Amino acid sequence: MSILVAKHIAIGDQATYMSKEVQHASTVTDDSSGGKTAFPEHEMDAARLSDLRAILTQTKVRLLQQILASPTGALSAVELAARNDITESTIRDHLRDLAHRDDSIIQTMDAETDDPVPNGIPRKYYAVTEYGIDLLNQVGLYEQIGILYDMYEAADLNLPDADDRPVTIHDIEAYEHRPTPNWL
Repeated sequence: MSILVAKHIAIGDQATYMSKEVQHASTVTDDSSGGKTAFPEHEMDAARLSDLRAILTQTKVRLLQQILASPTGALSAVELAARNDITESTIRDHLRDLAHRDDSIIQTMDAETDDPVPNGIPRKYYAVTEYGIDLLNQVGLYEQIGILYDMYEAADLNLPDADDRPVTIHDIEAYEHRPTPNWL
C-alpha cells in the first residue's frame, strides 16, 4: 500500500506543495537525507486532528505564539489586543474555543490575589498548555517564539484606546499578582 506525502515549502508569502508517493511503513525516509528518517508517521486520532485544525488559522497561531513569547507565559486579552489589530472580544472568543476542547490548548487563569484587582488591570490571563506547545511543535510553528520574544521586548506597545484607560500596558505587565503557567 502506498500513501501520498506532501511537502510544504514556503517562499515569502507564496507556498509550493510537492508530493511524493511512498510505501506505507512505520517511518518515511527522504532519499536526499542519505536514508535517514525525515519524519515519523504519526498516529492521528480524530480529536488531535481536530485540535490541529483549530490552531492552524493565522489568528490562533499568532495568539498562541504571542502568549508563549511573553516573559510570564500568560497574557490577558487586553495585552493581546495591544499586539494585534483584533478586538479584545474577538480574542476572548478565539481563546475560549481553544480552552474548551477535550484536551485544552489554552488554560484560563485568574490573577493570584484575593484582593480586588486594581481598576484597569485584567483579572483573567491565558497560557498555552503543554498539549498546545506539543501541537505547535508538531506543525513546526514553535521555533519563531524566540524571535517574537525579542521583538516584544524592544517594542513600545500601547493599549487600544489608551487615552480612555486608567492604566498603561506597562502597568498591566508589571502587575505583581499575574499568574504563570505551572510548566514555566
